[in-house]
Amino acid sequence: MLQETGLVTKIENDIVWVNTQSKLACSSCKVESTCGNAILEKYLSGKVFVSKIKNELGAKVGDEVIIEIPKASVTRASFIAYVIPLFGLIMGAVIGEYWLKSELASIAVSFFGLICGLAYISFYNRKQADNERYTPKMVSKVSTSIRALEFDSIKVKNIE
Repeated sequence: MLQETGLVTKIENDIVWVNTQSKLACSSCKVESTCGNAILEKYLSGKVFVSKIKNELGAKVGDEVIIEIPKASVTRASFIAYVIPLFGLIMGAVIGEYWLKSELASIAVSFFGLICGLAYISFYNRKQADNERYTPKMVSKVSTSIRALEFDSIKVKNIE
């Protein structure tokens, strides 16, 4: 299970909005300047992600909570997000080159394959939106109202 500490910022019925701040361990690494994760960290640093989670622990606004999601779910979602569009792009190139025998057609069909892969991801995302496997769960309360002000000045990116 992957765990993250977050801050409850809003409550609607039995759903809480939990803000988690992105963080990677790149700042202590010697190859930070050449690593892909370091580039990602620079893009995401200081961003807060908002997750809507069922309030199973009776958390209140300002509570710091630990949420978790299975590693397998993150791995599967990452695989789909990265591999499916790439597969569509490559298959489009192969079909365009060998079936249509034209470089321009290969480029056009590759682009079409990429678009189909992205459309599949969108469809898959909507289909799995309420799937328990992909929904983080609140596992414990850490503390109450200690970091509420820390999240107010940070850019927020909604994840739904």
